[in-house]
Amino acid sequence: MTDIFIIYFVLFVIVLFGLTVIFWYAYRFEPINFALTENNIFIKTNAPDHSEQYNTDKTANPAKPLKILHLSDLHLRTDYKGSRLASFLKILSLDYYDLIFITGDMVEKDNLQGRLMDVLKNFRAKYGIYAVFGAHDYYNKKPSEFLSNMFKKKEAYSRQNDYMTLKKKLENAGIKVLINENVTLNKEIAGFPEIKIIGVDDPIINKMDIRKSLEDLNDNTEIIKQDGFLKSETYRKTFSISGKENHDIRKSKSLNIALIHTPDSYALASLALNGTDIIFAGHTHGGQVRIPGKGAIISGCNIKTKFASGLFYFDDFVLQVSKGLGEGRFSKFRIYCQPEAIITKLFIN
Repeated sequence: MTDIFIIYFVLFVIVLFGLTVIFWYAYRFEPINFALTENNIFIKTNAPDHSEQYNTDKTANPAKPLKILHLSDLHLRTDYKGSRLASFLKILSLDYYDLIFITGDMVEKDNLQGRLMDVLKNFRAKYGIYAVFGAHDYYNKKPSEFLSNMFKKKEAYSRQNDYMTLKKKLENAGIKVLINENVTLNKEIAGFPEIKIIGVDDPIINKMDIRKSLEDLNDNTEIIKQDGFLKSETYRKTFSISGKENHDIRKSKSLNIALIHTPDSYALASLALNGTDIIFAGHTHGGQVRIPGKGAIISGCNIKTKFASGLFYFDDFVLQVSKGLGEGRFSKFRIYCQPEAIITKLFIN
């Protein structure tokens, strides 16, 4: 009897120790195990000024690459994770960037707006800082809403944040918030065609307006009915992986870059079919739980899990999805899924 008790006790200790290690790793270590990912995007333009310069050797790029910092899903808080994240962002703010893109879910509560401004106010970018909102910037979810949302996606929540005040604070700090609108960079960038930044509001809460986002950018914006489109051959071909390691610019005189929080496949396809070249997105947190050799288990939206994070060249556009830097306050864990900021170098031939 004593021997059996000892065996059970040892097994209990082993299991308890294992669970403690998993808890520490998932809730304390991995969420602050920040990574700085580096990506390169290669663009080919058929504009007359560049056609003779194009060389398949990507090292022979005649134009200096643009250095872009992509931040997403800060979910900024005042706890241990929030303090470590603020320190990481402070280090990033000391570097030089041409452009900075922030793809939503910056804060979940109005009383954290000041904290957000403290960590973002020192960032500078030569050609501007641009941001879009995510669902958490708009709403402060209740625990019950978080649980119900796991089974059925909601388009609105009961507690609305003061997002217009957040927008004003960000813009006072030099961060342009794009709510279904686009801007043209007003500075000429040597070697690059005209660059347009398109900000698309979050589709997961039904705030996306493709026509408005592309207003004055396309003469005939194609609005595609979602019903039936997701099963069409056109949709399938939109997500056909390119065999090349560069992207042919869609319009000879304009490089169109879109920012969107949720990489919903309908939104991505609609943007691509309307001439968008590069799309930066977040929301997925990389799945938060990843399996070695397989990747994300879930994506958290209508996109295949294999596209839950990373850089992808499709036939018609380039997609970059960030794992994000934070997690929602009701799911503060990560497994085999480092939070990340991304430095993207944009080359053009």
